Amino acid sequence: MVEDVYSKQGKFKNWLAVCDVHPRFMDDEVSLEVSIALGLLLSELSEEPWKGKVIQFSREAQLHSIQGGDDLRYKYEFVRRTTCGVDLDFEKLFDLILQVAVNENLKLDQMIKKVLVLSHADFDSASVAQTSWEIDYQAIQSKYKEKGYGDVVPHMVF
Repeated sequence: MVEDVYSKQGKFKNWLAVCDVHPRFMDDEVSLEVSIALGLLLSELSEEPWKGKVIQFSREAQLHSIQGGDDLRYKYEFVRRTTCGVDLDFEKLFDLILQVAVNENLKLDQMIKKVLVLSHADFDSASVAQTSWEIDYQAIQSKYKEKGYGDVVPHMVF
């Protein structure tokens, strides 16, 4: 199925998932399963260096390489066991993506285009920022521009 979606579309090759697996999801097993399933699907459709990776929903953004080979159940459990917080530091999330791009010397077309945040939390309560999102986003844009990625700041889908 993944190969079929990828070969026909290729539209998700530059997407990255942020999976919220916080225990507050445990009351809603379906939401938890959907978050993990979509995160796994996007990680499979992505191209290197993003392929097989997700970011945890946390103040300290971390890029996780999904373990488990071809075993879907193992991959699911791996993502489910990642450490997760109750909120997300959006600026650190974008800093992490930029750091990977710089370290890997990525071309503009290899950059993440969209970040899909899979969470029960609403946008305002999910952020740790004390400033407005507009101010944070301006700072993020400035950092990307400084490193030569000003035209490809990822869009966030929440």
